[in-house]
Amino acid sequence: MMRYRRELTEYPTGSRRRVLVAVVVIACFISAYEGQLAPVLPLLLDDIGMSLKTYGLITAASLLCGALAGFLGGRLVDRVGRVRVIVPWMFLSAASCLFMAWSHTPGQFTAARILLAFVEGVAMSGTQPLIRDFTPRVGRAQAFAFWSWGSLGANFVAAGIAAATLDFFGTWHSQLYIMAGFAFAGSVLVMVFLQDLAPEVRQHTRHSDEHVEHRFADARRPGAWALLQHRVVAAHVAAMSLMFVLLATMNTYAQKMLVDQLDMGVREASVVTMSFWAAALLGSLVWARKSDTTQARKPYLLSGGVAACACLAVLIAVTSAGAELPVWVVVALFVALGGSVAATFGTWQASFSEHVEEIHPDAQGTAFGLQHMVSRLCILAAVLFAPRVVDATGGWRAWLVVCLVAVLAFTVITASISTRHRTRTPATVGAVTE
Repeated sequence: MMRYRRELTEYPTGSRRRVLVAVVVIACFISAYEGQLAPVLPLLLDDIGMSLKTYGLITAASLLCGALAGFLGGRLVDRVGRVRVIVPWMFLSAASCLFMAWSHTPGQFTAARILLAFVEGVAMSGTQPLIRDFTPRVGRAQAFAFWSWGSLGANFVAAGIAAATLDFFGTWHSQLYIMAGFAFAGSVLVMVFLQDLAPEVRQHTRHSDEHVEHRFADARRPGAWALLQHRVVAAHVAAMSLMFVLLATMNTYAQKMLVDQLDMGVREASVVTMSFWAAALLGSLVWARKSDTTQARKPYLLSGGVAACACLAVLIAVTSAGAELPVWVVVALFVALGGSVAATFGTWQASFSEHVEEIHPDAQGTAFGLQHMVSRLCILAAVLFAPRVVDATGGWRAWLVVCLVAVLAFTVITASISTRHRTRTPATVGAVTE
């Protein structure tokens, strides 16, 4: 696509901004939706004769490849542009999803899973920087919350589609075919509508549409190691990566945990898990709106961390009691937990992007690529060690304690982050919808 067609020399506002943000969210959703196997994990393991430990190893290897891909992609999008990376790699990601649908042996599945993870990592690397590029600080948390609807909404949609179609199709392959169809259609839409900011435009720091900070930016963008020398960047990366231990557990093993621990059926477990993601998605918009209105980030991050710790403690207590729990009790706990962690989604990303702007206005891809890599390593650890802890202890209680410790560490690290260097602007405009 020609340069004039892809680069915007004026900052988008109004309906133009809404369209661009919506397309970024769609791109994020497509990349995250592909390969969501948690709703059909029990069926997959039985069909191809794979143990949970083996699946954990395969997923760990794919996460490692995805972590490296996201890091490399982050540097790439800062250098050559977001859209030039996103569009071709989205089509490759759709093809990789179809390849995984054709898997019938553990070897084929392993190759397809690793390939999809690498391609998806590169495709996703430009989406968070684009959200920052298109939204000023007033409204940015809400824009990132909508971005979360793409990444985390994929879990919700995957669980919902599985609950609605599994009885009809009856195989895990069917879910991959559905994913591939969505992926190809979404890739075409993104190719047609997505545009990028010209480099000279995205280097500006925008507090609002009316308040733009024009300042000299070093032509040399800082690398990942240089960014980590700033304590505020290292703290943000460490904190959210620890939160991903819980999110990875819910994403990969929630249905399996409910089936094993509470004797639920696969479809019933999918419905319960869907309640967690629904609460997380809806709650993310509420918390982000409050954060943008007050232009405060840290209080909402701390509130979400403390509330999530409390919910996990209750969940551990009730599952340890050994009594048969009504489904509505489990749903209530999952909704409360989802609503708690929702406070960290858009708020954390807005805080992170704003602090990185203070260091260099055009280092978003590198910063988010670094965070992607570290968070994927934490996800890898969760996926790899959770089955072993479950096998060693005979249940999911011990692993839930690990999740509780990780969320507690998130809260402690967040409390140590200094906000005095982040320039704040009164909330004079509304959300990304303005």
